[in-house]
Amino acid sequence: MAAVPHAVGLSDGTIDPRAAKQAAQWLVLLHSGEMSDADRRACEQWRASHPDHERAWKRAELVAKKFGMVPAHIGAPALRKADTTNRRAAIKTLALLVTAGPVAWTAYRVAPWQQWASDIHTATGEQREMILADGTKLTLNTATALDIAFDGATRRLILRSGEIMIETARDPSPVPRPFIVESAQGNMRALGTRFVVRQIDQGSRIAVTEGAVEVTPKDKPAGRFVVQAGQQADFDRHDGELAEIDPHVEAWVTGVLYAEKMQLGQFVEEVARYRRGVLRCDPAIAQMQVSGAFQLHDTDAVIKALVASLPIRVNFVTRYWASIGPI
Repeated sequence: MAAVPHAVGLSDGTIDPRAAKQAAQWLVLLHSGEMSDADRRACEQWRASHPDHERAWKRAELVAKKFGMVPAHIGAPALRKADTTNRRAAIKTLALLVTAGPVAWTAYRVAPWQQWASDIHTATGEQREMILADGTKLTLNTATALDIAFDGATRRLILRSGEIMIETARDPSPVPRPFIVESAQGNMRALGTRFVVRQIDQGSRIAVTEGAVEVTPKDKPAGRFVVQAGQQADFDRHDGELAEIDPHVEAWVTGVLYAEKMQLGQFVEEVARYRRGVLRCDPAIAQMQVSGAFQLHDTDAVIKALVASLPIRVNFVTRYWASIGPI
């Protein structure tokens, strides 16, 4: 990878798109395990050749750290698995976030390296069904990544990101093993059940439709609690809060998003999970309400339906960058 000409400086504090792309290329190469000594020297020369380059590099490092895109222990192996198309997509996504800055980061939903490094993963907009070795049925929602860790003592799924629906089966082992789903916030032990688990911003959400699930927060094991059928709970590493289950909690399995007087900002965040790129909602209209049933396989149609029913407009910066704002 050769050094590239420096970009023209910007005086308004934004990052030049060319510098952002170059920084993304260097960062991906660095974490791929394929950077030679010559490449490393060229990268250092590029960073030193213009202030905008160093600013873009620092922003790229910040974005990668914020979204866990290149953790040290999986960066190189994951990127070696990635084909050229995936690597190009990662560079484009990283460059876009570097250019956009913090305002747009809340719209970002996919951490490519984390997904590629997981045992099982789905892309944005993809859903997948599978049967595990013990007969358990597993359904993965959009942008989901998880690891399977079955051994002689435990049947364990480690949810890294996204959302899954589980229908547990009776363990065929001579000595029944507990079925546990682990998230960043705690462990969920199935008590013969059907349930949905979603990794949300700073916590986890579990909804139980059959049976029951025992939840143990990671930092407070004594605070364990049971979620019964017809209940759901949001929890962090210390405790959780029970609530009545959302009647449409499994609707995504059939590709439908139900909204009943849902705030537009929240609705757009949900649709963004199924759409490649960035989809933003202007805070000025975020309190508008949306109701209806929407097909998640066609997010363009969802956006058109919003425009037809609300006093809003959509500005497409690119095919993969759309902003919803007031008329």
